Amino acid sequence: MKIFTFVVFVSLFVASPIFAQTNYVSTTPSSTTPGADNTLVGIGAGNTNMSGASNLMIGRGSGTMNMAGTQNAFIGAMAGYSNSSGQNNSFFGFSSGYSNTIGNGNTFLGGYTGYQNTSGYNNVFTGQSAGRFNTTGNNNAFFGTGSGYSNTEGGDNVFVGSDAGGTNSTGSYNTFLGSLSGSANTTGAKNIFVGYKAGVTNSTGINNAFIGYTSGYSNTSGSESVYIGIGAGYNNTTANYNLFLGNLSGYSNTTGELNTFIGNASGYFNETGTNNTFIGHDAGRSNVNGGYNLFLGTRAGYNNSTGGYNLFFGNLTGYYNQGGNFNAFVGSGAGHRNQTGSSNTYIGQDAGINGNTAGDNVAIGRDAGAQNVSGSFNTFIGRSAGVSASNNNLTNATAIGANAQVAVSNALVLGNNANVGIGNTAPKAKLEITSSTSGVSGLRLTNLTSATSTSLVNQTKFLTVNAQGDVVLGSTSGSGARIAADADGSQWKTEGNNIKNINEGGVIIGNGIQQTPAGYRLYVSDGVLTEKVKVAIKTTDDWSDKVFERNYKLKSLSTVETYINKNQHLPGLPSAEEVVKEGVDVGAMEAKLLEKVEELTLYMIQLKKENDALKRQSVRMQKRINSLQRLNHK
Repeated sequence: MKIFTFVVFVSLFVASPIFAQTNYVSTTPSSTTPGADNTLVGIGAGNTNMSGASNLMIGRGSGTMNMAGTQNAFIGAMAGYSNSSGQNNSFFGFSSGYSNTIGNGNTFLGGYTGYQNTSGYNNVFTGQSAGRFNTTGNNNAFFGTGSGYSNTEGGDNVFVGSDAGGTNSTGSYNTFLGSLSGSANTTGAKNIFVGYKAGVTNSTGINNAFIGYTSGYSNTSGSESVYIGIGAGYNNTTANYNLFLGNLSGYSNTTGELNTFIGNASGYFNETGTNNTFIGHDAGRSNVNGGYNLFLGTRAGYNNSTGGYNLFFGNLTGYYNQGGNFNAFVGSGAGHRNQTGSSNTYIGQDAGINGNTAGDNVAIGRDAGAQNVSGSFNTFIGRSAGVSASNNNLTNATAIGANAQVAVSNALVLGNNANVGIGNTAPKAKLEITSSTSGVSGLRLTNLTSATSTSLVNQTKFLTVNAQGDVVLGSTSGSGARIAADADGSQWKTEGNNIKNINEGGVIIGNGIQQTPAGYRLYVSDGVLTEKVKVAIKTTDDWSDKVFERNYKLKSLSTVETYINKNQHLPGLPSAEEVVKEGVDVGAMEAKLLEKVEELTLYMIQLKKENDALKRQSVRMQKRINSLQRLNHK
């Protein structure tokens, strides 16, 4: 019996030329001019075929309405039933491609696959009811039961998995891979959903990439986002431009946009926060609506909820931060306990670790500013530089150097028992200043100058420098008084209780001249007040006893009178102009004045002698007068 059936089948397959080389099995064509090179098997298969050629139609009613379609393969009852002129199609399965009329280049595999397709072309539907309602959609690939089920005219989609893209209607350029992935998508386009229920509720969102079990699960219209990891962006609804990478990353995000969360549970509780970047396990986990933050490291910014514009870089950095803003924490544990402090910069492991409400601080170095809790506007640079636990609320305090500690506000501490050098590289004192100009200290006290009134008087101690430039304490009283150390090159020496200046110039006190005249060592402007002045005379030649010598030539008074009338000053004394120009040599002037006194003395002696002579002459004359008067009376 089997041999007989096979012979009958073969004989029909190579039927007579009356059917134009078209082979019919268990069917009879209704067309009088059937196409050539067709194989039609089943009742009604290719029944109306007129000019269609090179078709394979197997199954009851397969390709029944085909008229001019060529190079099609319809296998299964009612497969390609309505095809009229569609070409290069392959429909496998009950009613697959049932409504196709002019669609070309389609491959439908499975019952009801591409059932409603009419003119859609270059589609591949595989799985029960895959692409069932596709009508004009093109270049789609649906793999899995119910995948692309409701797609009507969406094109260039790839749906893989049971019910993947099940409700997609007009969405195009989508890739859904995984059971129920993108199952609610309607018009969303250019999406990639990979994983069970990935983007399951997405409807109109476009340009999204959801990869991982339930990633982007609740997304409806959010666009331009990338979620990678189990549950990543699970609750996102309408937010756009997010990147979530890691299991449960951005899990609670609803409308927050422009965020980047990388790491398991990073940004887990973020809801509306925008412009955040969280990288690391649990980074920014508790962030709710804080924006413009960058958290990098395991649990960095873990408890941040509303804080914005923060930079946390390192494991556990800014861990307890809640509402603090504009902070930069770099280093494991940096700013760990900060809660509401803002505008802080902590760089180094555990830097500013105990800061709670502190603001506007800078701490650089491991454990720098570790004990600062609520202080503000402080700067701590160096390992463990900062304040003690009892001074945790200072303001405007600065400690620079390893272990440097500052204990009061508005203070600067440099180093921990260290020397400070300015203008040099090897300071030998607590503060050593090297000026770029020789003879200039490089230190200026702007509000303490020579014009400043003295607050202390009658002091016997003062500061000066020695030959090395060391500042030393000098004294003007007591045995061995000194203002500088005895050393070669010093301009001052001490000899017993005396201070001696040995420089080649002079001493100038006050303003008026740049240097003392030749032969003079001291200049004092505005005068000298003293109770006693003694002028030393080197030799007897510098004094005026010569006036009393026998050979001294004393000028006559008439000569002196003539000189005075001509020069307006005594002979041998300087004029007023000369005094203004050259000054007065006190010793020489005293000698000159003494000379004039001695000359006056000589003049007085001469006058005394002349006066005595006149007196004697007057007595004699009076006697004669008296004698004459007596004679007259007689």
